[in-house]
Amino acid sequence: MSLSAYADTVLTEQFQDYATGNLGATGTGATGGVPGWNTPKSHITVTNGSGSLDGTGLGLVASAGDMVYIIPTANTNDNFDTNSAGIPNGCYNLFAYKTSPYPTFPGTTNVNLYCSFLFQFNDNTNFPANGVSMIAGMYLENGGIQSSSGADAYWQLLARSAGGNNVQLGIAKNIFGPVPGITNWDSTTITVGQPIFVVTRLQIAATNGLNNYTNDESDLWINPPANTFGTNEANVPAPDASSPPGDGAPPSSSTGPGRFFITDNGLGANLDELRIATNWAEVTPPFGQCLSAAFTTNPTNLTQVAEISATFYSKAANSTSPEYQWQISQNGGATWSDISGAIRNIYTTPNLQLATDNGNQYRAIVSVPCDGSSATSSVATVTLTAPTVTPSPSTIMNDVFPGNTFRDVGPVTTTHSTWFTGNAAPSSSSDLLTDPSGTGLIALPISGSSSLYLGYFVNETPSSKLPVHLAIGTQITATLKFIPSSFNAFTNNGALRFGLFDYADSGTLITSDQANLTGSLGYGLNVRGYMLSLDFGTNFIDNTPLSLYVRNGLGDNNLMGTTGDYLSMGGGPAGGAYSNTPAFQAGTTYTLALTVARTGTNASTVTAAITGGSLNLSFTATDTNSFGYHRFDTLAVRPNKLENAADQFTFPLFTVQVTNAPVQVSSVALASVSRTGNNVTLTWQAAPGGADVSSGFSVYRKNSLTDATWTLLQSAITTTNYTDTTATNSAGFYRISYP
Repeated sequence: MSLSAYADTVLTEQFQDYATGNLGATGTGATGGVPGWNTPKSHITVTNGSGSLDGTGLGLVASAGDMVYIIPTANTNDNFDTNSAGIPNGCYNLFAYKTSPYPTFPGTTNVNLYCSFLFQFNDNTNFPANGVSMIAGMYLENGGIQSSSGADAYWQLLARSAGGNNVQLGIAKNIFGPVPGITNWDSTTITVGQPIFVVTRLQIAATNGLNNYTNDESDLWINPPANTFGTNEANVPAPDASSPPGDGAPPSSSTGPGRFFITDNGLGANLDELRIATNWAEVTPPFGQCLSAAFTTNPTNLTQVAEISATFYSKAANSTSPEYQWQISQNGGATWSDISGAIRNIYTTPNLQLATDNGNQYRAIVSVPCDGSSATSSVATVTLTAPTVTPSPSTIMNDVFPGNTFRDVGPVTTTHSTWFTGNAAPSSSSDLLTDPSGTGLIALPISGSSSLYLGYFVNETPSSKLPVHLAIGTQITATLKFIPSSFNAFTNNGALRFGLFDYADSGTLITSDQANLTGSLGYGLNVRGYMLSLDFGTNFIDNTPLSLYVRNGLGDNNLMGTTGDYLSMGGGPAGGAYSNTPAFQAGTTYTLALTVARTGTNASTVTAAITGGSLNLSFTATDTNSFGYHRFDTLAVRPNKLENAADQFTFPLFTVQVTNAPVQVSSVALASVSRTGNNVTLTWQAAPGGADVSSGFSVYRKNSLTDATWTLLQSAITTTNYTDTTATNSAGFYRISYP
C-alpha cells in the first residue's frame, strides 16, 4: 500500500513541506516520517503508475499517475460513538510535528490551514446503517481517529446518499467529541464515478490562545470556480458549506493540527493529489501552471560515529509535481549513482562502515515532468569516526533504587540510573517517585492520559555521547522488575510498552523532567530503537500478548504513543492461545528481560521475556528490515492511562548487561583450511537437512583466543567456501555460523 511518491509537493508557510509518501506493499513505506503515511489499512491501497484521477477538466494541473483506492468494507459504524468498536479505520499522513517549546502556532494571530484533494465516489450503497459515512478528517498532530477522549478532530467530511446515483458531502467539527458538531451539508450533488475537487479550510481564530479552539471555523468547497485558482486570500470565493464558531468542541491541545486521515468507512472511493498549505493559492494549482525545478533546502555535511545510519534532508521549491532521486558518490564526486528507492525529500542511509563509507557524498536531483526541468542539490559529505565498542562481558547498570537517592539527579553510575517524566511538577503530583523507604521506583499512571518514563543507564554529556555500542556477536539485556498494585480504576486491557532506545545519536538528550515527556510525545525525533508492546490486564485478550516492533518513524516526536512509527516484528509466544488466560495479578513481582543481540552489520535479534507469578512468556524476532540497531542508552516505559493500567507500579530493580551472544556453530564443521601468503581459504561442510540457511553463512575471525569479540568478515555466503585476503597476522582463529 502506498500513496503516490509522485503527487504534488507544496511549499507551506507554517508547516513542514508536504509530500505524499509511500506506505509500501506491506504498509511499511518511506519510514513513516514527516511527511509520511502511518497505520495503513487493508482497505486503503495504491497502485503506482496505474493512472490518476483527472482534474484537468476542473481547471487543475494534471495528476502524476497514481491514486489511492479505498475499497468498500463492512467495517462501518452508524453512531460515531468513541466507545464503539465500529469507529472507522484511519490511515493518516503526519504532515507536521512540533517540538518543545511549542511554536506560536496557533498563537494569537489568524491562521488558515487549507487542504485540497481530488476524490471520486465509486458507489453509494455501502453506507452504515444510519446512512452517513465518514471519509476524511483533520486531527491533532499527536491525535488518533479512535481517541478515547473523542476530542482530537478539527473537522471531518461525511457523505450521504442524495438519491439515484448521487452522493452529498458535508463538513462537521468533531463528531466524536463530548459536544458533537453538526454536519453542514454542501448542496452540490456529486455523481458516482465523477471526480470532484474538494477544498477545506480551518480558520484558526486570533482569540483562541494555545488551548481554546471554540472560535474556529471549518469551510468546505466542492469544485470551486477555476478562475479563482492560484488567487490571493482577498479573492477566495465564499465556501459552499461551513461549520461556524461555537459549533462542536474542537481539540483543546496546544500541539495543533498535524494529521490528515482517510478512512475505510463503507464506501468505495479514490483519492488523489492531496495538498496541505496555509494559503488558497498553493492548494489550487491552475491548469497549465508549470513551476520549474529548484531547491530551497539542501543537504548538509554530517560528522558522526560509524556503524549507524545517516539522514539527509532536501526540499524542492514550489515546483510542480517534483520527483526526487538521491545519488551517492564514493570516489570524491567523480561518478554518481542513483540510490534505489531513495525518491523522497528525506533519505536515510543503511548503517555506514568506517572502512568503506567514510567520505561518502550524497546529493538529490529534483525533476519536474511538465517542463522537463531538473535541479541538483548541493553535495553533502559524511565523515565517520570510530565507535567506542562496549566490552563484553560488562555490567552497565545494577540499580536497586535506594531511598536516599533522587531519580532525576545524576551522574549516572553503574548503580544509579536517572529517570525523567513529563508529569512531575509540583512533586506532590508526580507520576514517577523514588520511594523513601528504598523499595524501588514508584510509577503512578495518570487518569485519562498515558505516561512516559525514560531511564538513562549510561553517563552521557553533550561532549561524550557514548551509548552502549554492541560489537557483532554481543548482546545487551535490560532487566526491569515491576510490581503492579491494585486495579481499582481498571476497566479494560491497555498496552504496557517497554523500549530500548538510542538518544545520543541525533536525538535530544534529556536532562530534566519535561512537558514533552508524555505518552504521546517523548522527544522521539531521530531516536532509534526497539519496542515491546505488552497486552496488560488481569486476563490476556490477545492470543499473542508479546508484540515486538522496530522504530522507523524517526521524523516523529512521538516516541511510543503510536505503533504507526514502527515496523512490526511479529508477536508471540509461538502457538498463541493466550486469550482469556490469567495474566497480571496485583502484588506479584514480574521480571521483564529485553535483549538485543547484534548478529551482523545491519542485523539484530530481539527477545522479550516476562516471568513471574504464573507467567513464563518469551518471544524472539529477527530484525529483517536492515536497521540492525545496536547502540542504546535508555530504557523507556509507557503505561496506558490509569483506566487500563494498574493503579501503581513499583520498579525494585533495573539492570543492564552486555554479554556475548549465543552463536549457532555446532552443526557447521570446517572441512579444510589452507594459507598462501595473506590468503586463508576455508571450506566447510553443508548444514544438515532442515537447517535454516536462507540468510547464508557468516565467517568470523579473531587474532587471539583472548580477544573478547569476533570480527565479521562476510555474511550471506551462499557457498561452503570463503577466502580471507586480509590475514596479515601469523595466527588467526575462524568460525562459521548460520543463520
